[in-house]
Amino acid sequence: MAREYGTSVETSASPEQVWKVWSDMSTWGSWNPNVSTMSWNGGFASGSSGVMNTRAGQHHQMQLVDVVPGRSFALLTTVVPGTRFRFNCRILPGASGARARVEQTVEVGGLLGPALGGMLGPQVSKDFPTLLEKLARQAEKA
Repeated sequence: MAREYGTSVETSASPEQVWKVWSDMSTWGSWNPNVSTMSWNGGFASGSSGVMNTRAGQHHQMQLVDVVPGRSFALLTTVVPGTRFRFNCRILPGASGARARVEQTVEVGGLLGPALGGMLGPQVSKDFPTLLEKLARQAEKA
């Protein structure tokens, strides 16, 4: 299993509120600093796919897998040839009065994953604290 790089944040939002926002890809551009729009086919279900359009002008083909409604999902994509990025997104029970903990990690796999993961994992996950904080604030208003 590949090493996961990422973080989590606590929120006063309920797991249901978090899921409502996270599973609505039309909102991603409002809380994810890297996403301008998502063009998605097939709804929020395992096996559906689409394109993430970034604010930097990039377009990433992605596939949604392992969707557990209300709890977790993963997105698969290739950013660098010879690698496979798996973004693991989870809603967990909160601690110390928080209603939920929102977690996002990335695993770098594929042929070059073992060689590049130690460099790419921390680089790709550096924005996770910001996007999770914004997701949590959006969910608290939902």
